[in-house]
Amino acid sequence: MADSERTEEKRVFSGQILLYRRKFKGKESPNWRARIRVPSSQGHLDFSTRTRYAAEAERIAIEKFREAEGRTQQGLPLRPIAFERAAREYIEWKQGQAQVGRCSQTVFKYHKSIVENALTPFFGAMFLHKLRAVDVERFQEERRKKGIKGGGQVRPATINRDNAVLRAVLKFALRQEYIRSMPTIENVSAFARRPSFTTEEAEQLKVKLDEWVSSPHQFDGPHVQDYRRLFRLYCLVIYFAGIRPGKEMASLRWEDLEHIKDGSASYVLLKVKTAKQKDGQLTFRPVIGLDELWKAFEELEGSHLKKEFGYIFAHPRTTQLDPSFIGLPIASFKTQWNHFIRWADMEHEPSPPHRRRTLYSLRHLYFEQRLIHSDVRLHELAVNGGSSPEVIARWYHHATAKEYAPSLSKVIARVNKEE
Repeated sequence: MADSERTEEKRVFSGQILLYRRKFKGKESPNWRARIRVPSSQGHLDFSTRTRYAAEAERIAIEKFREAEGRTQQGLPLRPIAFERAAREYIEWKQGQAQVGRCSQTVFKYHKSIVENALTPFFGAMFLHKLRAVDVERFQEERRKKGIKGGGQVRPATINRDNAVLRAVLKFALRQEYIRSMPTIENVSAFARRPSFTTEEAEQLKVKLDEWVSSPHQFDGPHVQDYRRLFRLYCLVIYFAGIRPGKEMASLRWEDLEHIKDGSASYVLLKVKTAKQKDGQLTFRPVIGLDELWKAFEELEGSHLKKEFGYIFAHPRTTQLDPSFIGLPIASFKTQWNHFIRWADMEHEPSPPHRRRTLYSLRHLYFEQRLIHSDVRLHELAVNGGSSPEVIARWYHHATAKEYAPSLSKVIARVNKEE
């Protein structure tokens, strides 16, 4: 440095460490600095020991030398890599992956948000090679304590998503050879019972949906009732077929809708586009809906909402949005659900802990009702719902043997008859 000159120096530890003081911009620093060269690596480390005492400076420098030697002997960089740097490089790499189509922009933005808002504020200054499982546990505990904006609690599922991004950053660091191993990152239990409806409430919900469609305000435009009719159908499809709200529901098309009659059995066949695959690729999945669902589709017969082709849940021609939206899939009914469920006075479960119901509660209701009242096997139910038997069994273990005893007896009776 042009503005820096050494005023005092001495070599210690067999000459492998240089301790020195310096004058910077005409002012002498009282603290000792150290310059280290490790035989097994190129380059050097130069740092302040933050002490004015020579003996203490020597002890600190020798400790740093041994740490650096240990890292280089393991094939790690001479200079320890802080989490913040690795996380920044990971985000740059992830952005490149999104640009060439190896991951979606949504995934990139989500990872970027988690890194910047959750991981870096906690792990930022920590060196990667010093990260331990106990640090991860401390992070999880702090996330629980701090909660989210507005004072709500951080759900286990949210912490587990943070864990997934943390693993991705550390795997990137492994690939870059910044570390040789990763700490254990254990997920927290997220299998608490999800908010749903009782059988009686489900019947009440269907009545309320009918009332919602038939009772718009007298000054509302025609678009209000059109969106309400689509919303009612949207809820009934989830209730009778268990399709995930959001992208899966938005992918439904009129041309893929069939009413199948096979002997004494009849059902509704739908086809959804799903990304619930390990590689993230979109695939089509057939879904069986209960026969009662067909009536809900027939009720749109004769209206401009019923079409031969195109998206079922598309913005109608009466929309108040820009005309370019007409015919495009409605991305979400979340806002209308929030208005409806409050209007119906069914927003929260009546029993403690009074969980708030969301559109996803209708999917939970579908699985619960099928387990309680149907004779469908768990494997078949899981396949139809785009899930796994293990997940279904864990999420809906509260549908006790007593509750689905009648359906179980049907299965036993059928098996006995076949034998």
